[in-house]
Amino acid sequence: MKFNKIYVQQNIACLVVFIFILIISMLLYPGGTKFNTSATHYLFFENFISHLGKYKTYSGAPNLFPAALFKTGVYLISFSFAVLFVFQPLIFKSHSLSYKMSVSASCLALCSALAFIGIGYYSADPSTLKIHLAFVKLSFYLFFIASLLQTIAIKMNPLFNKKMFIYYLLFTASLLAYNLLIEFGPRPNANLTSLIIQVSAQKLIAAFFFINFIVQGRETLKKIKHIKAN
Repeated sequence: MKFNKIYVQQNIACLVVFIFILIISMLLYPGGTKFNTSATHYLFFENFISHLGKYKTYSGAPNLFPAALFKTGVYLISFSFAVLFVFQPLIFKSHSLSYKMSVSASCLALCSALAFIGIGYYSADPSTLKIHLAFVKLSFYLFFIASLLQTIAIKMNPLFNKKMFIYYLLFTASLLAYNLLIEFGPRPNANLTSLIIQVSAQKLIAAFFFINFIVQGRETLKKIKHIKAN
């Protein structure tokens, strides 16, 4: 069985759709943050992305449609990544050691994608907040380890150039930094400054996440095309 470009193409397409879903959900969000309950719209540096999935905002306003839209997007992107991670090791098949490393990375990444479903299912509302945060940590911790293993697999495999390795290495470093901030950084509920730091970091890692997989996906498609041409 060979690695098919459709596995990458569907992931890029779903990432683009997910970005649009997030934008629409933000525009429809009725407002309210921890330290600004009177806000009437989504505040980019005070509202976490997961606030889009809350059934009721900090202002007390219902958020049913944006929440349903957000959850649909989370389930879509989780399924998309699950498909990618199941088949991703096939592209490493010609190099035994990197293939085994990629299989391990994909298993962890698949678990991370499943945990991401939990992030969407259990909202950031008070009744499910602890479970929601547990899935957030589990997803990002697993994905960091998976990304590290995948970086090593790319480094070992002669099929991939130095640029691909550097892309993944930078992405892995950003995941490590974000995980450390989650664990040891200022608590978002402490004060407004701490909240802004955590929210900004989340938006930044989300941007890195989208950029990494879109760029890596395009590079992988080029590799597949090159292999078929030879």
